[in-house]
Amino acid sequence: MEFVYGIADNVLDRLASHASQEISLAWGAQLELTKLNKTLSTIKLVLEDAEKKQVRNSLITRWLGNLKDVCHDVDDVLDELDFQKLRLKVEVDNCGKIKGKVRQFFSRWNPIVFNFKMGHKVKEIRERLVEIDNEKTQFGLLKFAKVAEDPRLLQGMHDNKRETDSLVEASDVIGRDDDKKQIISHLLNNTDISSEENVSVISILGLGGLGKTTLAKLVYNDSIVEENFEMKMWICVSENFDIGTLIRSIINAAIKQKCEDESLDLMKRRLQDTLRGRRFLLVLDDVWDMELIGITIEKWNDLKGLLNVGANGSKIIITTRHGSVASLVNPVYMQPLEGLPHKDCISLFIKRAFKRGEEQRYPHLIEIGEDIVKKCRGVPLAVATVGSMLYLKRDEHQWSSVRDDDMWSIRNDNILPALKLSYDALPQHLKPCFAFCSLFPKDYVFKSPMLVPLWIAQGYLKTSKKNEDFEQMGLDYIREFCSRSLFQVEGDIKTAIFFKIHDLIHDLTISVAQVEYSTVNFRPSSDFEMVRHVSISKKDLLGEEAQVSDFMLTSKKLRTILVPEKGQMSQRFVKTCILRFKYMRVLDLRRSPLEELPSSIGSLFHLRFLSLFSNRKIKRLPNSISKLLNLEYLNLEGCNALEEIPKDIGNLINLRSLTITTQQTYLPKGIWHLTLLQYLEFHGCVNLKSLGEEIQFLNNLRKLWISSCNNLVSLPPNMKHATALDTFGVNDCVKLQVMMRSGEGPQRLRSLLIAKSSLEALPPWLIEDSADTLQSIVLSECHNLTALPQLIKFRFLEQLRIEECFKLSALPQELHCLTELRELYIEGCPELSKSCKRQLKGEEWSKMARHVKITLDADNEEDEADNRLADGRIAYHTRRRR
Repeated sequence: MEFVYGIADNVLDRLASHASQEISLAWGAQLELTKLNKTLSTIKLVLEDAEKKQVRNSLITRWLGNLKDVCHDVDDVLDELDFQKLRLKVEVDNCGKIKGKVRQFFSRWNPIVFNFKMGHKVKEIRERLVEIDNEKTQFGLLKFAKVAEDPRLLQGMHDNKRETDSLVEASDVIGRDDDKKQIISHLLNNTDISSEENVSVISILGLGGLGKTTLAKLVYNDSIVEENFEMKMWICVSENFDIGTLIRSIINAAIKQKCEDESLDLMKRRLQDTLRGRRFLLVLDDVWDMELIGITIEKWNDLKGLLNVGANGSKIIITTRHGSVASLVNPVYMQPLEGLPHKDCISLFIKRAFKRGEEQRYPHLIEIGEDIVKKCRGVPLAVATVGSMLYLKRDEHQWSSVRDDDMWSIRNDNILPALKLSYDALPQHLKPCFAFCSLFPKDYVFKSPMLVPLWIAQGYLKTSKKNEDFEQMGLDYIREFCSRSLFQVEGDIKTAIFFKIHDLIHDLTISVAQVEYSTVNFRPSSDFEMVRHVSISKKDLLGEEAQVSDFMLTSKKLRTILVPEKGQMSQRFVKTCILRFKYMRVLDLRRSPLEELPSSIGSLFHLRFLSLFSNRKIKRLPNSISKLLNLEYLNLEGCNALEEIPKDIGNLINLRSLTITTQQTYLPKGIWHLTLLQYLEFHGCVNLKSLGEEIQFLNNLRKLWISSCNNLVSLPPNMKHATALDTFGVNDCVKLQVMMRSGEGPQRLRSLLIAKSSLEALPPWLIEDSADTLQSIVLSECHNLTALPQLIKFRFLEQLRIEECFKLSALPQELHCLTELRELYIEGCPELSKSCKRQLKGEEWSKMARHVKITLDADNEEDEADNRLADGRIAYHTRRRR
C-alpha cells in the first residue's frame, strides 16, 4: 500500500486549516475534528517506518490500506465543510434580489441538519481511526523522530540499497557494442578537455534495468582502456554522496587496501597525493538524484576539484537514472541508453532460457518466447529475468501463461524491485501522480494539457502560494518524471509535453496503484469497495453495459471515472453514475452521444473536473451545473448545438479553466465574475459578436485563445487591464481585428499565436506593450503579411515560427542580435526561406546558427513529426488534436 504518508499529510494540512478558521459547526462536531486531528498526527509519526516494513508483513499492508481509506473519508468530509463555506460566500457576494435567489438555489442546505449530519460523520470516522491507532502497536513501528535520530535504524529502512562491482564476463553480455564503442572513443579523446581541467566526465543515462552498470563494466574492463589508464577505480555510490565516504572509497580502490580512519583534511591530502600526475579512470556507478543522496553542485565541484590533480586525459564515468544528475556533472559526452534491439533481446532470452543449442528442439517455445520478449520492450533485465525463470521449463502451458500474464504479476523476479527503486526515490507529492497513470492503457500518448487538470482535480498539486499556476506546476512534475527516466518524452514544446510510459514502467504504476485505482473488467480489484479511481475501456462500453455498471456499483466512493480510449457513455450510464457516485472529482464525458445532461449533476458538489468535449447533441445544460462550486475545469468545446451558457455560471467561483463553444451572440455577464479563471478559450462560437468589456475583472487570466469565431469583430478595448495575461492566440477568426493602438493591448505577453488571419503587419501594441516580455511568436497562414517590424526590441524572444506566410520575403536584418533566440522555424514560405539561406552565409548570421535551431522548409517526414505535437491552441492550429 503506497504513498499513504502523502495522503495523511494532505489531510492533516486541511484539518489544520479548518482548526484555524471559524466554522459554523456544532460544538461537538468541532471537538471531534480536533480529536481526529490529534489521532491522525500520532499515526503519521510511524507511517514512514510502516511503508518500509510492509514489504515483509502483509498485515501492515492491510493496515495501511484501511488507514488510506479513512484518510480519504476525512478528505470527503472536509470537502463538505468547504462547500458549505463556498455556498455562504456565493450568497454574500450576491446582493439584493439575487441573494434571495441564490439562497433558494441552495435550499437543501439547512444549517441545523448539516451540523448534525457532519457531527455524526466526523464521530464515526474518528472511532474508526482510533481502532487503526490501537492496531499499530502490534507491528512494533518506530516513530519518524527515532528513526531520524539513530542512523543505524535509518540504514535498516533501506531495503533496496544496491552494491555493484566491476566484474563482468563479456561473453555473457549481448548487444551494447555500439554504445561501448561510442564511450571508449570519448574516453580516449582529449580534445574536449579545457586547458584548466585535467579530468572530464562522461554520463550514462537510462531507465532502471537497461544495463547502465553492465555497459560501464564492459568499458572498464576493455583491454584498450586498460592500456590507456594507469589507474582504475570503481565506486558504487547508490544512496550516499557524502564527500568523506566517497574520498575514503576512492582511496581504498586506488591503493587496493582499506584506508584507516582519518580526518577529512588528511583524507583529501592523501587522495591528491595518490592521484597526482597519474592518468586515471573513475567509475561512479548508480548515482541517484539530488534530494535522495544529497548531491549538490557545491559537493560535486568540491570532489571534482580534488580529482583534477590527475594527469591530463583522466576520466570519470557516471551512471544514473536521473537526467538532473547527468547534467549537473557537466559531462563532455552523455550516452542516453535506449532499449536493446529485438534481435539482441531474442539472443539474450534464448541464452538464459535454454542450454546451449537446446533451443533448436523447441521451435514452438521459441515462437511463444518471441511474444514474451516483445513485452519486455528492450529492457535486458526483464528479458534475462523472464528467460531465467523459464530455464529448464519445457511445458508449453507454462510459457503461454507467462506470455499472457501482465509482467507486474510475475512472482519471484527482480524486474519490479529494480524498477521500483526509482519509484521509492520519488518525493511524496509525485507518487500519487505516478499511480494515477495506471488508469491509462499501455502505449497511450499522454498530453500534459489533458493529464495535468486530472491531477489538479485530485488535489495532487500542492502549494502554499496564492493563485499558483497549477498548469505550469504540472509541467514541472512531468519534466521531473522525464528526468528520472520514468516518462519517455515524445515532444516538448514549452507549453505542453507529450510523452509515453514504457510498458514495464506502466506495470510498475499498476503495482503501486493497487487497490485504489482499477480498470473495469480486465483488471478488477479484489477490494473494489476501496477503489477511488476507475477507467473504462472503449470495448467495455460497447459491450454488456449492465455488467460494467453492476461491477462498479459495489463501490460508493469513486472519485474518478475515465474513458481514455474515446469511448462513449450512454445517457443511462451517465445518469446512473451521477446518482450513485456522490464523491466524484472527475467526470470525463468526452465525445459522448448525450442529448442532455441530467439535472442531478448539481448534487456532485465534490466535482472539480467536467469535460463535455465534442458532445455535439447537447442543446442545453441544466442550470444546476452552477451549483458545482468546487468545479475548477469545465470544457464545453465542440458542443456545437449548445444554445447558451447557464445564466448562473458566475457562481462557479473556483473555476480556473473554461473552454466554450456556444450558439450565443453575446456572453452571459456572469462569466466575468469568475475571478480565479486562469485559462479561457472560445472555439467555434460562430454567432459570437463581442466578448464584452469586462475582461479587466479577470485579474488572474493567464491564457486567452480565440478560434473559429467567424463573426467576432474586435477584442475587448481594455485588455491592458488583464495584467496576468501571458499567452494569447487567435486562429481562423476572419473578421477579428487585432490592430489595437499602443497602450491598449496586453502588457506582459510571453507567447503570441496568430493564424489564418488577414493582418498585413504585426499590431503596434505588440511592439510597444509586450516587447520586453515576449518569448514566442508563431505566425501561420497569414497570407497578407508582407513584412515584419524590426525585432530588435524583443530581446527575450526565444522562438520564432512562421508558416505559410507566402508574401513574407525577408526577415529583419537585426535578427542575429536577439541573443536569447533558440528556435527559428520557417515552413511553406518559399521566398522567405531563400532569403534566410542567403542571410545565413553572412558572418553575423553564421554565428547565430551556432546556438539557434534553424529549420527551413522541413521535409514532409519532419513536418509530420512536428505536427504530431500539435494541440491547436498550443502551437499548430491547423490540426486540432485532443
